Amino acid sequence: MKTMSRVMGTWMALLLVLALPVPAEATGPRDVKVERREFPVRLANGQSYTVVGYLYYQGSLKNRPVQILSHGITYNHGYWDLPELDGQGYSYARYMARRHYAVLALDLPGTGESDKLDGDALNLAEAASALHQVAVHLRATAEKNTFETLIYVGHSFGALISTVAQAQHGDAQAVVNTGWLNTQHEVPVDGSVLLAFLEQGPYIRFPGEMRSALFYNPANASPAVMAHDNEVADAVTRGQYLDLLTVLASPQLIPAAELRVPVMVQLGELDLVASGAYAEAESTMYPNAPSVWVDTLANTGHVLNGHYGKERGWAAIDQWLRRVVR
Repeated sequence: MKTMSRVMGTWMALLLVLALPVPAEATGPRDVKVERREFPVRLANGQSYTVVGYLYYQGSLKNRPVQILSHGITYNHGYWDLPELDGQGYSYARYMARRHYAVLALDLPGTGESDKLDGDALNLAEAASALHQVAVHLRATAEKNTFETLIYVGHSFGALISTVAQAQHGDAQAVVNTGWLNTQHEVPVDGSVLLAFLEQGPYIRFPGEMRSALFYNPANASPAVMAHDNEVADAVTRGQYLDLLTVLASPQLIPAAELRVPVMVQLGELDLVASGAYAEAESTMYPNAPSVWVDTLANTGHVLNGHYGKERGWAAIDQWLRRVVR
């Protein structure tokens, strides 16, 4: 009953907001400033590496909460800044920048423009350590009243990375996990197929047809978006992939109970990887968070930013954050 009251309190407060039409974008993409940032991180082997991030903001950075975005496997920071296709905008980062957040979309180690290293050594723990170090560096080098409020936003495996980093270090004042379940659930891929990818080597790539089938509901997504998604797909390190398989089999290893800040979970109703059908069970997975809200997006698959209902989901995250950190 205690968990349900925490969930219901936030849910009822947001219900009226989500019933309203999603506001259209008032300005074009050029009004958002984008800066490439580099962050030094030291990993377990004692060596220093560079993590690259792209900072999106509008106007001054003073007194802006910063969302630090972590992508899932087969992605890099581009997941959060998908291009305009078929006349629709798909950029979460630019949407949030226009709503007066600073938004830092990362290329996690081993992806995008960040340094590559031994893919077997680069596991979940190393990714979470790198995320924590970016948060510390961002806050330490910022001017007064800038980046004092940090929010972790993660998608899929990136949500797991955010959870581990927050559980260990507590850097953020709120956590948003999208497309990720701590609840025990099945993934509709034969186990032998999943294990066979390990034979590729320390960096693994997945076939486009498999990604599209798992990540999208084609009736509710643009073919142009799915094609672009596969064109820019990134590799995943074998170390992280092994950890992913481990926690899928044993989700009790995930330190979600250590999160002591407000948590929002966003799931796709039609997600084959992290289905919204588990929303009620997932609301109990953060027992020590002061508030938990699980939001399910109708007619949406795993890639929440790539489906037609994306802006309803973005608006929900914005309104929730305004309640808990602003």
